[in-house]
Amino acid sequence: MTQEPIKVLHVEDDFADALLVQNAVCEAGDLDISFTVARTLREAKRKLAAGGYDLILLDLRLPDSVKPRETYETVAELCGGTPILVLSGSMRVDSDALPEEINTLDKNKHLAGADGQAPIYLAGMIRQTAMSNQIEAI
Repeated sequence: MTQEPIKVLHVEDDFADALLVQNAVCEAGDLDISFTVARTLREAKRKLAAGGYDLILLDLRLPDSVKPRETYETVAELCGGTPILVLSGSMRVDSDALPEEINTLDKNKHLAGADGQAPIYLAGMIRQTAMSNQIEAI
């Protein structure tokens, strides 16, 4: 059964984290999710202006935007209704910076799952959020 392809803009300054996410999604067997990485908010703005993404996977702390609420609000204003999935290693600190209706999970817990389910969970969250037009935080 073929799933719908999903185009993800991954806003992440840490190259290793971006690769870890892509690797996890491939490991889960969801090869119809393609990633474009923006390493700064400025680069993300440029890519968002071009459009064509089904989901924004957003780190809250970037080299040119270290205030999580401002990062989130800037992307939310520019995304034109594209769903946002917040993936941040600092959720314990940054969860207060997000609107209350967003469920927050820490990527450090969910990408390092010892039971081998973490890649499947991440791929599922990406696909589910892209299809539901919701905002989630993990």
